[in-house]
Amino acid sequence: MRLVFLSTIFFILTLGSEAKIEIKKIKSKSIELIKFQSPDSRYPGKDDIVAEIHFPKNMSGKLPVVIVQHGSNRDTMKFKKWGGKSDEFSKRIAQRGIQEGYAVAVIDSFYKKGISPGDKKKFPNAAMFLIKLKKILSEDPRFDKNRFFLTGFSFGAGNVNKFYDERAQRKLKIPWKAMVAAEPACQTVSYPIKITTPNLIIKGDESHYPVKPCKYYAKIIKEQGNNIEFLIIPKVNHFFSFKGTIVKGIAVNGCPDNIAFRYPDGSWKFADGTPSTRREVNKRCLGDKAGSGKTREKLDLAVDYTYKFFNKHKN
Repeated sequence: MRLVFLSTIFFILTLGSEAKIEIKKIKSKSIELIKFQSPDSRYPGKDDIVAEIHFPKNMSGKLPVVIVQHGSNRDTMKFKKWGGKSDEFSKRIAQRGIQEGYAVAVIDSFYKKGISPGDKKKFPNAAMFLIKLKKILSEDPRFDKNRFFLTGFSFGAGNVNKFYDERAQRKLKIPWKAMVAAEPACQTVSYPIKITTPNLIIKGDESHYPVKPCKYYAKIIKEQGNNIEFLIIPKVNHFFSFKGTIVKGIAVNGCPDNIAFRYPDGSWKFADGTPSTRREVNKRCLGDKAGSGKTREKLDLAVDYTYKFFNKHKN
């Protein structure tokens, strides 16, 4: 079924089940908003997800699409309608993307769920929201269903890397064209399978999420036969800022020397081979160090690396 976006709100049946999808178009800007449902067991009755889609001014042919997912703090971007929010990385990804000729869908995966940045144990399985949004947008005739790109920051970057999970791959009809994970934690991860999608991991050299576990995870990913690149931006923190400081807080950075792998059967095992459980992983891998400093001097560089990688795999 083809999905056509209009300036009014309407309802459709999609993805094999009854769902209410609402679309709003901002007439004065090249922006459309979509509201759809994607359930999460942690949040019964709070199924709504919103995304704000930005379009390039000059559109010819079917557009490639970037979907971007925020980190734990949606602190700088407010959607034009419905109260959705996102972060500075997503905002700049949208701004740059339309200049590069992409449509960019900025998703709010915490929409009306009452989630705070410190609620690490309460975060939804937001990779499923990305799959649902991709399926919906793939039915729109303006978009090239074979050229969907994925990126995310921090929490969002962790969900990018969830697509090495066999369960997530089974739900994708068409693979992502390329992925970029900007500042993931890499300490509780899916044990990777071989996939066709190339991926770039970008790390800040002085992040409170250390570089070491991401280097190790990238090595494991590559050993499975995957196309993976790894890049470090020197002298910057988690937010790609100079002169960041480490402060007290809650972050998934408590097991950098022995990361935890999630397997397709739901089991967990640490890198040293020790079997574990979700509860034990949370206990060991939730740390008490957070990052401070949001001057973001090198955030545009991270965005630049993202689009250089996407453009390399665009055709």
